[in-house]
Amino acid sequence: MKRVLIVIISIVFTLFVNANEIYNQKIDSAATYYSNAKFEKAIEVYEQILADDYESAELYYNLGNAYFKSNKIALSIVNYERAKKLLPSDEDIEFNLSLANTHVVDKIDVVPEFFLSSWWSRFIQLLTSNEWGYISLFAFVVGLILLLFFFLSHKVLTRKLSFWIAIILIISSLFSFSFSKKQMWIAQNEPDAIILTPSVIVRSAPSEGGTELFLIHEGLKVKVTDKLGDWREVRLSDGNKGWIKEIDVLVI
Repeated sequence: MKRVLIVIISIVFTLFVNANEIYNQKIDSAATYYSNAKFEKAIEVYEQILADDYESAELYYNLGNAYFKSNKIALSIVNYERAKKLLPSDEDIEFNLSLANTHVVDKIDVVPEFFLSSWWSRFIQLLTSNEWGYISLFAFVVGLILLLFFFLSHKVLTRKLSFWIAIILIISSLFSFSFSKKQMWIAQNEPDAIILTPSVIVRSAPSEGGTELFLIHEGLKVKVTDKLGDWREVRLSDGNKGWIKEIDVLVI
């Protein structure tokens, strides 16, 4: 039995090493293509890596750079946004995303929002749903451990400190959990997306017969708020909304 277990572990380890080696070879290949200005080849390799279920902020960032160099602005923005989701505070990602957005034709005003509400939204968006979830779990577990100290300790100061810190941590855990749920709900029900088509007519209904409301262009960031067949309802940052074809937009 022990010998069989050793063989299984060896096989798994070998497969992991081989997979990691192949991944590194592809990354090096894509980087070489990029440095030699063969951007389409670099894109092809990066997309293959993503198709193999590898994902990282660096990978999306590099793919965004390759798309940008190929003058495919909308797809560069999609990948910069995906990189930003995984690494929100990275300055290079933010800079390149801002640079790509200067090529977007539409300059949409944001609907004014009460400053406290705006601040609260930005605070929640500082971390991803998973990151808020990890914080919630960590705070809850530490809070329970401190409550255990409260019940077992005979020292008054220790009991007081452990009790109040535990209460603070458990309340923080509940807030973090709610932030995680909110981020998850937004991602599932109102995901951000980028317009891919050079120009798109937004209609009042999900059909070609719908009234033409306004025109939007490639690279614009929107929210997908509803779907019906191959149509998607999108909302702009100024509050205007309407229907476009699914092929005209790509969810981040």
